[in-house]
Formats: sequence, C-alpha cells, structure tokens
Amino acid sequence: MTRSSKRPRRLEYMGAMAAGLAHEVKNPLSTMTVNLQLLAEDFATPQSQVEERTLRRAHLLLGEVKRLDGIVNDFLELARGYEIQPETVDLELLITDLLRFVEPENERLGIRARSLLAADARLVLADPKFLRVALNNLVVNAQQAMAEEGGELLLETRVRGRLVEVRVTDTGPGIPPDKLEQIFMPFWSNKQGGTGLGLPMTRRIVEELGGEILVQSELGRGTRFVLSVPKLPDQLPPATPDPTAEGPGAAERNGGNPA
Repeated sequence: MTRSSKRPRRLEYMGAMAAGLAHEVKNPLSTMTVNLQLLAEDFATPQSQVEERTLRRAHLLLGEVKRLDGIVNDFLELARGYEIQPETVDLELLITDLLRFVEPENERLGIRARSLLAADARLVLADPKFLRVALNNLVVNAQQAMAEEGGELLLETRVRGRLVEVRVTDTGPGIPPDKLEQIFMPFWSNKQGGTGLGLPMTRRIVEELGGEILVQSELGRGTRFVLSVPKLPDQLPPATPDPTAEGPGAAERNGGNPA
C-alpha cells in the first residue's frame, strides 16, 4: 500500500476517534450545563452575599462550560474535515460584508481597517460559508495581535496564476521566527484564553478549497497571512457533444440551437 493511499484511511480513523472523544466529553458537559442553569435559577434573586457569590460562580462556570463545548466542536470539525461545496463567490462582496461585521470591534480596539480589492480578482471558486470562516479567523487573529495598542488592518486581493490571493496584514508586534512553524499546530497559542484551533482550522479549510496559506512576519512591524483559493475560470469548458446528434444538421433539427 502506498503512502498516499494510507492517508485517507488515517484521516478517517482520526475522524472516528474524534467523534468518539467528542461524544464522551459532550455528555458530561451537557449535564453540567443543565445543573448549573438550575443552580442559577435557584439563586436568581440572592438574599445574601453568599447567594450572590454562588450566582456569580454559577454564571462563571456556565461560561467556561460553553467555551469547552465550543472547543470540542471546533476540534471535531478539524478532525473530520469539511463538506466543501464550491460555487462562484464574489470576493469583493464577501470581504466588504466581513469588514462591516467586524467594524464595531475594530473601533473598540482602535484598529483602522481598509481594503484594496483588484477587479480581476473578484470571482473565485469556493464554498462561501467556509471561506468566510477562514477569513474571519485571520481577521480575529489580527485583532488579537493589535488589541493592546491598536493599529492598521489591510485586506488585499490579487491574481496569482490560477489562484486569487487574499492578504490579511496587521501592524501588530509580529511573530518570533522560531514560532512561525508552530502557529498552525492544533492547541498551540500564545494568546491568553486562545484555543489554538483557529489557524489550524483555517489551513484545513483553505487546503480543502484547493488553495494554500502562507505567513510572513517581522518583529515590531506586523504579520501578513496570504490565503489563496482557485480563481473562477474565465471561460467554462466546452459542452460535451450530444452523442445523438448526427452531423451538421442536428442544430437545425433542434430549432436552431445545439443539442
């Protein structure tokens, strides 16, 4: 058996293991959620400082359980892979809508966002839902990098051969050279409270879309992620000839239109 033929089986095996692990973890998390909600209801109108503390702790634990449930879901998706359904995507509209969505958070953090979108890089072949998830992960990563001092966020598009690049650049502190190889590893994060799954998920999505993702960073100057996806072909492939058509007169027999 060749190495390439082993890979799908290994991924299938890992996906099955992830599903089993997720099932074992999510059941007790659901039980904890229900009981914490009941506890919060019991102390909804606290009559003492002790009851107030209990209510605060119940809400705190509910938040942590919700966060753990999100981590399990992200891990399960990462291990299983994604059901990609490619279609024509207007990259300009997607990026414009994404920047509008993150504008309130950018304003809160003191981040100035802008875009430079090439006209010939507008249409791509991708799954719009997953492409937005990937780009949103990169934007959130940039926001976290600039959270302390603010900065500038730039989204650019350009054509590179049969691919369209989306460049997400921030002016944050940059990534140390010895850490660049680790940022796409699951559960590795240098951010407080980070799950370390955002960038691995992004890379998995981009690869399944038929593209690639690269990172460039310079300490003190910022970081640029370059995400690429297939460009929409300028011309669709020719239609397959109709085997029932008989010679040049077939079009005329079909009302002047090719069969």
